[in-house]
Parts: sequence; structure tokens; C-alpha cells
Amino acid sequence: FQAVEEPACLSVGTDVSAKYRGAFCEAKIKTVKRLVKVKVNLKAEGTSQVVQDDQVKGPLRVNAEGGSSEAVISKLTDASLYTVVFDDGDEKTLRRTSLCLKGERHFAESEVSADSD
Repeated sequence: FQAVEEPACLSVGTDVSAKYRGAFCEAKIKTVKRLVKVKVNLKAEGTSQVVQDDQVKGPLRVNAEGGSSEAVISKLTDASLYTVVFDDGDEKTLRRTSLCLKGERHFAESEVSADSD
């Protein structure tokens, strides 16, 4: 199994499958209130810390209290709020956990149905 390369935050205009009334329906991202949390392991201090992605600079340096510390990114969490528009014109604001890139889920389903033929 290979991990899918996804952006830390999805952009406006991206086609997605969004959870709506218990099912995933096709939609398009209309607006994004961006909030990406980055867990970093600080090399010198031997501790970890969660910062926003705009605090991570250049070659994995974290801007902390005016200075920089060398760090390694250990986890990215997309806590952004996405407003999506469904095909019927309805709009809903959702978190990233309620969205999949269009085709991901459908591909897995088509793979299963192809095997049963």
C-alpha cells in the first residue's frame, strides 16, 4: 500500500466528495478558512511542539519567540474549514475529515466491483 501525496490544505475550486446527510456527494470547494497544524520535534531541546504551518520556515526551522530552532516535522493536521457547493446548489461548511479528493473513494469501489466480475 502506498501513501497518497495530498497537499496539507486543499484549495478553492478543488473537486471533492463531501459527506452530506450520511453519504458522500460530489462537490466543489468554494472557500477555505486555512488552519494547518504542524507537530515538530525540536532537535536541540529534544521535545515536540505543535505550531501553525506559517511558523515553519525554510529548511525545517521553527519560528519560536523571535528565534529559530532546528526541527523535524512529524505530523501535519489539516484543521481548516471548507465551504463546499454541491451539484444541487446546497452549501455546507465541513472539516477535512468529511472530504475526500474526488475519485479516491470511487476508485476503491470500482476496484472492488471489477474483481467480482
